[in-house]
Amino acid sequence: MIENFIIVGTQRTGSTALYHALNFHPHIACGGEWTLNIPWYKKIRVAQRALEGNFSGLTSRNQKLIGKVFHEQTRWLGFKMLFRSSDKWFLHPRFAPALQLDQLEPCLNWIGKQSKMHVIHIVRREAVDWLKSKYLASVTGHFTREYYPEDFKVDIPVWRAVKRLQAKNWIDYRLASLAQNNPYYRVDYEDFLTSNATMIMSITEFLQCDTVLLGQIEYGLQQKQSTGEATDYIGNYDELVAELKRLNLLYSPLSSSSSIK
Repeated sequence: MIENFIIVGTQRTGSTALYHALNFHPHIACGGEWTLNIPWYKKIRVAQRALEGNFSGLTSRNQKLIGKVFHEQTRWLGFKMLFRSSDKWFLHPRFAPALQLDQLEPCLNWIGKQSKMHVIHIVRREAVDWLKSKYLASVTGHFTREYYPEDFKVDIPVWRAVKRLQAKNWIDYRLASLAQNNPYYRVDYEDFLTSNATMIMSITEFLQCDTVLLGQIEYGLQQKQSTGEATDYIGNYDELVAELKRLNLLYSPLSSSSSIK
């Protein structure tokens, strides 16, 4: 019997490296963003069918990717579902059009009803580093693996950065609520960056898979696309940090006992 899991989080949190790493285990088949580019009204239906082994509703690229790792030995089948932390919202992040299209609340309800579905929630704690990654990827078009140009700098609009972080923190708060109904494991990006192998071993144990079958994990699998510090890439670094510090937004609230309402 095949069991299901899902990787959830916001964009630019290392989820791509995480799902590739999980595929090192012969009993785990993890897909990418199956619901990306799927019309909003089909997302949950397509995801449910794919978790049952029917991949016909996925894009041809996703069908090809999961076909490489899904086989007779597969015991765990999952995919990643990311939500956009948009700055285009009024009154509250829940009203962001991007989250309506991403179907955040319906997806949370759907996952919560699958009480046996294991949830792996990846969180990036350090706000400035996340913003650097978000804006550099957007401007350079380097979303995975490729390094950012060393001499490249970007000015990050402060008010937009604040709204993006508020949205990110609220989304993470909502995703963390899945722990009430589902087996839940939180992965901090910074810890994953420091020790890939240790984190993958821990997640494998969470999925109740034999860690011995992982063999030799490729150390250094998760590497930052930047070779320098945030100050090297953000032109208005001091202004940005000062405002985030004033608003207590430098670190994810999930890093402490504080909560997000």
